[in-house]
Amino acid sequence: MNMTEMGEVVAYLLRYRSAERAPGGGRKRRAAREGQLSERDVCALIDDASDLEREALRDFLAGQGLRLKAFESGDYPGIAPGSRYYALLPDPELEQPPLYTREPVFEALKLRQESRAELAQWYLQLWLLMHTLLYTRYNRALSDVSRYQEATFAGAELVELMRDQLESLRTLGEEAPETSRGLLEERGEDISRRVRAFIELQVRAGLLESLRDAEVGANAEESGGEVWQQTLLGALESEQIGIHQLGHLQALAQGRVSSSHEDEALDAPIDEHEETRA
Repeated sequence: MNMTEMGEVVAYLLRYRSAERAPGGGRKRRAAREGQLSERDVCALIDDASDLEREALRDFLAGQGLRLKAFESGDYPGIAPGSRYYALLPDPELEQPPLYTREPVFEALKLRQESRAELAQWYLQLWLLMHTLLYTRYNRALSDVSRYQEATFAGAELVELMRDQLESLRTLGEEAPETSRGLLEERGEDISRRVRAFIELQVRAGLLESLRDAEVGANAEESGGEVWQQTLLGALESEQIGIHQLGHLQALAQGRVSSSHEDEALDAPIDEHEETRA
């Protein structure tokens, strides 16, 4: 893998966040297009790279605050026998450069002249509610990556949860958090529009995918609209967020339950997945 090929591999990974030698679940390989390698070529270049070339690729990605992890068919369900799944994830120990902007998120959720703080609140609330659908109702922990294939929800369900969340805020009246009061200014189809935009962001990031009609069957009509499934990449990223960004909230919650064990909660170790070198 020369420098030009490495650049093409990185460009592909930045676009799709994952690549699979032999995609499972009936998904077709992503074909080559102008200025971009095919998924098959990307996997072949990584597979055939020498140790020095792989080290150079790791260093290249580390400079952007990223880490490439590889998983075999026995690691998680959905990876076909003999295949290998590559996932590009933020490295929690490194900072990402400022060129990675949140602007697409703000633009997608913006309906009028909302401030960035208000749009961030919308994203946070939708992200938390989506994880309620993907994890809480399945009695699933963020570390349960292998159960990603059973984690599905319909867009209508997320809309309904968001409506319920806003009604709960309204009942609080003046006691509602000031940072969340901007959410109460929604009207008409605002919630549905923001939910659609949020889901599209997750799909573009490779964190959700639409279930095929054959897989959904009669349940699609009952669930209300298109059904979305978490991807392996989405489950891996949620696990990483839980380990490195939500751990302090978990410790705080445990401390509220039993203040006498506050020190133990704060110091409790959290197991991490061991990185698989590409």
